[in-house]
Amino acid sequence: MTAQRPGPTGTGPARGITALLESHYPDHADFAALIVPPQDVPQAVRTAVLQVAACWQVVLASPDAATSAWQILRAALLARAAPHALAPLAHLSAVQQDVLLMRHGLGWSDTRITRVTGLDRAALATATRALASAVYPAGRMRHRE
Repeated sequence: MTAQRPGPTGTGPARGITALLESHYPDHADFAALIVPPQDVPQAVRTAVLQVAACWQVVLASPDAATSAWQILRAALLARAAPHALAPLAHLSAVQQDVLLMRHGLGWSDTRITRVTGLDRAALATATRALASAVYPAGRMRHRE
């Protein structure tokens, strides 16, 4: 996806967080493209990154800054989402929705999912098992490394 990337803004930690998220811009834009109208993707991602940067103290004070940043960014993207974008997935947890969209919607590997969301391998495996039983009652779900 070709789009204008947000540049680092703010000072100190906010600028560092913005720069870190900027390095993940293609991943965030790909995820956003699943839930917001295509023409809104660049602005949606920029706004989401700025919201995370504005919450830098919360992000850095959390037990896992990457996970915290992803949760704020995800919430900001969902706020701009197309109406009912995730309605078919409403019965799943946020982590399960992310795993389903990233793995099956975008074809991402576990490594890429953990890098973007901040989940560790164990948390991803747990979410995958829960997703498998929620979506595929027989427990059959293709697993990708």
